[in-house]
Amino acid sequence: MKSPTAFLVAFVSLLAALPQRGTAADPIDVRLQNRIALDGGGWLVQQREESWDPAQTAVIVCDMWDAHHCLNAVRRGTEIAPRVDALLRDLRGRGAMVVHSPSSCMAPYEDTPARKRAQAAPKAANLPEGIGSWLHWIDEREEKAGYPIDHSDGGEDDDPAEHAAWAKKLEAMGRNPGSPWKAQMAAIGIDQERDAISDSGEEIWNLLEQRGAKNILLVGVHTNMCVLGRPFGLRQMAKNGKNVALVRDLTDTMYNPERPPQVSHFHGTDLVIEHIEKYVCPTLTSDQILGGRPMKFRGDARKDLVLIMAEQEYHTDKSVPAFAEAELRPHFRLHYVFAADGDPNRLPGMEALRWADAAFISVRRRTPPEDQLAALREF
Repeated sequence: MKSPTAFLVAFVSLLAALPQRGTAADPIDVRLQNRIALDGGGWLVQQREESWDPAQTAVIVCDMWDAHHCLNAVRRGTEIAPRVDALLRDLRGRGAMVVHSPSSCMAPYEDTPARKRAQAAPKAANLPEGIGSWLHWIDEREEKAGYPIDHSDGGEDDDPAEHAAWAKKLEAMGRNPGSPWKAQMAAIGIDQERDAISDSGEEIWNLLEQRGAKNILLVGVHTNMCVLGRPFGLRQMAKNGKNVALVRDLTDTMYNPERPPQVSHFHGTDLVIEHIEKYVCPTLTSDQILGGRPMKFRGDARKDLVLIMAEQEYHTDKSVPAFAEAELRPHFRLHYVFAADGDPNRLPGMEALRWADAAFISVRRRTPPEDQLAALREF
């Protein structure tokens, strides 16, 4: 039987042979999701469609390290890596910029064109104050809300015996068990002719401004730590005016389910994503760019529930998400579909019915396009 590593290498090679969905100059069509506070309390899930010029778009890969002190984090990172690589290849093929940011791992790349490309970017005239520093909260509003999960223990969710064995293995490999990362995962390709490598907020900002990149996608780990707080993370990008979004199915948290609110690891990640949509920036899923279905971790046993809401009379767009988040989230991965802005008959995202396990439909007096009706009939 082949080893898991050999299987992964073969799988990545197969992905590399697949045709890219996007080609040069194809726009990047996205459906951004955020949450708006309601006057009477609660939150409104809101979606908007945007079409991005690839020449003005960049994707940053955050801390997809080749090792980690948490073995389960390594396993989950290994799962998402092929999909991250596929996303990078697609966006790169359209002309978007790719920045690899494996923090504290610049040494292996010092003599590479991608590293030198980041270092050579001229200093931007609008270099934000503090862009080189970690940002713990984007503003007082987020700080007051605090995190929805308790990660004060570092978030490790390993079995203790397995964790101890992993630490010994890291030592045998000549790595520090507390910080064993040395480079980015090999499964995520680096194009030395086009990509950039940096973990510096200043260098990355200079690169973005040199390129004219105003739309930023961020993938990688960990959502509640580095993805949010790094100098090139979501908070710094949003605070300083970039149109930034998290690819929410290509990330993972550091969260131990034994800590409050004592939900599954994957539910905990969802709570952090909701926090980001409320206080920092919108999110999207990789299927909007790559097609197919969003990435799903093997350990996430929840079913996929699509909630489709398009009516004016009963305001289910407000009441149903509130109920679903409170009562259904432990059992389902939730996917929302609403009527498009300016076109009440079009329901973007309805294709999710092609892979959904269950659906909730509250739609009245709408005439969706034929392809969307076909998805409903097939379901």
